[in-house]
Amino acid sequence: MKVTKHKKARKYMSFYINNFGFREPLLVLVDGTFCHAAYKARLQIEDQLKKYFGCELKPIVTACIITETENIGGPLIAVCQLLKKFLLHKCGHEKNPIAGSACIKAMTKTCNYIVATQDRNLQDWIQSRPGIPLFYLHNNLVPTLVQPSEASARAATNKTQARIEVREVDEKTLTSLKKREGLVTEVTPEPRRKRKKKNPNPLSCKKSKKVKNHGKSSGGGKTEAVQNHGIEKKTRKRIKLPKHVIEHLKANKEVVC
Repeated sequence: MKVTKHKKARKYMSFYINNFGFREPLLVLVDGTFCHAAYKARLQIEDQLKKYFGCELKPIVTACIITETENIGGPLIAVCQLLKKFLLHKCGHEKNPIAGSACIKAMTKTCNYIVATQDRNLQDWIQSRPGIPLFYLHNNLVPTLVQPSEASARAATNKTQARIEVREVDEKTLTSLKKREGLVTEVTPEPRRKRKKKNPNPLSCKKSKKVKNHGKSSGGGKTEAVQNHGIEKKTRKRIKLPKHVIEHLKANKEVVC
């Protein structure tokens, strides 16, 4: 199970790195609700984050998040002490602190952050905005990076299409500039040669079958063609024997008789 979780985390973060410009070290913006859930589960936030993502990262907080937990007081005093151990990031609200969720919304508009929160309303807002990874503790125990939302997927496809269109425009402008400077010579395509019509191959042409009517041949050795319902008939060849052969045959017949 741990291996599959780490694979999914790497896959999801590669999506954000390739499409939204996330770079190491990753900045994880932790709020009071996430820190409170980790404190209850006795989880070391920084160690768990490094094991889960398997890369360099920095958990950060803002002055607004710290002041919000301090104002709540009571059981969150220990949580406030944990938040103060993280790197304090300037949010621009130091003079007039605002709510922690509002501060996180303002921070994610200007820079790339992974938001670690257990606040359901803030989670829904993050899922409706593109390019913001959401990290939380499932059942307040299991660290989980949420799959990129539909808004992030749509924004990623739009960016890829825009890149393709920009590349095509850049190629056209580059070719036009090269032509102006004379770096590229236009190659005129050669006109196609008309092919000469060749006569048909006489060997491939079939000869027409004609029925010829010939009279009787003068010689006995020639064939006679008789037309009978479109069919040619051949006569037998008559062989002339020499006289001495005929005489010899007659003499033999007499002897036998």
